[in-house]
Amino acid sequence: MTDFSDIQKLAKLLHYVQRFGDHNHELLSEVAGIKAVRDVLSKLKVIVIPSPKFHTLGVSLFHTTIRLSKESKLQPLAFYYLLDGMITASLKDVLTNDTIILTAVFPKGRWDFVQILEMINEKGLIKDYKTYLEYKKEVYPVDYSTFNFDTLTFENAILDKPREPFQLPDLTDDFKPDWIDIYTLGKKQENPLRSWDEIAKSLDISTDEVVDHYFNHVVGKGLVDAFYTYLGKTDFRMSLIVNDTNEEIARELSRIVTLLRISYLHNDKIYAAIIGQKHMLLDIMEFINKLSSAYHFSYEIYVHPITPLKDFVRTYSIPYEHFTKDNKWSITLRELKENFEKELNRVLEERKNT
Repeated sequence: MTDFSDIQKLAKLLHYVQRFGDHNHELLSEVAGIKAVRDVLSKLKVIVIPSPKFHTLGVSLFHTTIRLSKESKLQPLAFYYLLDGMITASLKDVLTNDTIILTAVFPKGRWDFVQILEMINEKGLIKDYKTYLEYKKEVYPVDYSTFNFDTLTFENAILDKPREPFQLPDLTDDFKPDWIDIYTLGKKQENPLRSWDEIAKSLDISTDEVVDHYFNHVVGKGLVDAFYTYLGKTDFRMSLIVNDTNEEIARELSRIVTLLRISYLHNDKIYAAIIGQKHMLLDIMEFINKLSSAYHFSYEIYVHPITPLKDFVRTYSIPYEHFTKDNKWSITLRELKENFEKELNRVLEERKNT
């Protein structure tokens, strides 16, 4: 199939790509009813990125909302360096221009990075911040049933009915990942087009070993909970914080065709991660507003344009550089503070020149 005329088959294929990844063409062909899976995915130029199941990696995920001070000129990239790479996203809001949304990961049971945020606050670079720990995550496959595969655009932003999140069995069986697993996953996140040979060379091991670890451990043991797919142009990311944990609200939010995930946070909040194309923005915002009236919840909404990328959106892999060959996460508070002092001087110097 090369004319992309059978939308339902293509939508089904992409659903399973989000579930299983894009490597097992035989499996995808069988479940989607498409013979030339490799050719179809190649022609569509689908980008597929693994989504880590963080608790299986021995880390916790935190969502942090930061308000910059009036004098601060900190950009999203600065937080990556100030926090020694322990973040997976740094997103600036275009609506207020003084808000940064951080997604931080840190070894389970530790909140050391908050001390660095406090140090940034003491330096007068941020006005205040709020950090919330994720205790539950639901991943939703993007719905391509109304996607125009010729123009590569979503024709509808909101579905008539809610979607179901992926229901994933626990495959870990007390499995603990080693450094090859963590590094391979991280490097695939960094650049999904990076070949197995390139990853193997960077780790100084054989290609067969990399492939074995990826399929038998990273995928086979459930270290990922889904595979995000990007097709056509993505114009923005949206961060939605709902001051309620009613699961009916989350269910209704799943009607947004490009809702990627919902995080349930301590302090009774829901964080929803959404992507979209520019023609969808107003429809999504209007839908959320109507939903808030129907379910009587307050919310905060932040929009992060993807173009120009460097100004508003910075995303990163898991911080695999902090995972040792002894198969442990290695980052101490002392190291964090020393890195902060070093990077702060550089950031302040750059700020003088802007």
